[in-house]
Parts: sequence; structure tokens; C-alpha cells
Amino acid sequence: MIRRLRKYDQALIESHFNSLDDEALYSRFGTHVPSQGLQNYLSDILADAAFIFGAFPDSCLRGVGELRLIPDHRHHVAEAAFTVEKAWQDQGIGDALLSRLITIAQNRGIREVHMLCLATNQKMRRLAAKHDAELTLVPGQVEATLTTPWPTPFSMAKEFTSEYRAFARAVLSWPNQAPTSQVAQD
Repeated sequence: MIRRLRKYDQALIESHFNSLDDEALYSRFGTHVPSQGLQNYLSDILADAAFIFGAFPDSCLRGVGELRLIPDHRHHVAEAAFTVEKAWQDQGIGDALLSRLITIAQNRGIREVHMLCLATNQKMRRLAAKHDAELTLVPGQVEATLTTPWPTPFSMAKEFTSEYRAFARAVLSWPNQAPTSQVAQD
């Protein structure tokens, strides 16, 4: 299940990022991230107009996809980034997150989505190529550029139904936290 993350998901997001090892964080940010730098990043992750989505394959947050508009750009351009817990990689979570972000970009008139990954990150390179991204080698990194189609009634319906299904699943799987009451016997 993929759903948009909101302010009330802040603790889940922090827990997800804090569970990632140094290698996963290095792969996500392209550099070593000190603990305080990560905490600063996480404190603002939902503060702007970014679209943040979470993957919940087992009702726990296992992957996060981010789509952020590139400010002051002449064209509608955004950047996408992902993290997926190591034990949950190679199960289609990154693909599902990227597909959702592409639909979000498409429906908002964002014409290009850029992703930057380490040149050694074969998984991200394959994922970008699967979505017909143009790959450009830059020193030590690969930049993937996806061109999104114009919005259509189908893409709008796809976004709406995806969010509705995710909401319905979340409600149906919500843990029952009502206190157990005992009826006094006469």
C-alpha cells in the first residue's frame, strides 16, 4: 500500500530514516549525513509543498518517496528521491513509489522529474531506465530525467482511486485501541 504521508506521520518517517544504515543514507543523499544533519532534514520534511509518500507492505512504513518542486526554475521541474529499507528492497516498492510520484507530477503539470543517484547504484539506474528516463553520467553520479505526459482524466482518476484505496486500507487495518470492558455479572 502506498499513501501520502502527512504531519501526523512525522514519527513514522523519523523512525524509518533512523532505521537506515549508513550505506542506505549515503545512497539516498549522495554523501555522509551526520546525525544532526539528518534530524534537521527530517524536522522539515513535511514543512514545504513536497509530496511525500510511504510504502506500507506489511502495515509498517518500509519506504519513502519524495517529490519536490525545484524552486525558481523556468519550467515545471521536480526532483524525486527514495529510501527503501534493505530487507524490503527488490520487491517492487521503489517502482510503486516512483509510479505514484510520476502520476502526481503528471497531474500537476510537472513536465520533468529528475533523480540523482550514485553511479554505483545499479538498482536506481535500472528503476529509472524501466520508466524510460534519460540517463546522463556526471562525475560519480547518474542523473535520470523522466518526461511526464500531460494530465488526462485517466491519470486524475488513477491518483484519486489510489489515495481512496490507501485510505480505506489504512482505516480497515487501524489497530483496535478501544479499552476492553467487562460486564459485571449479577
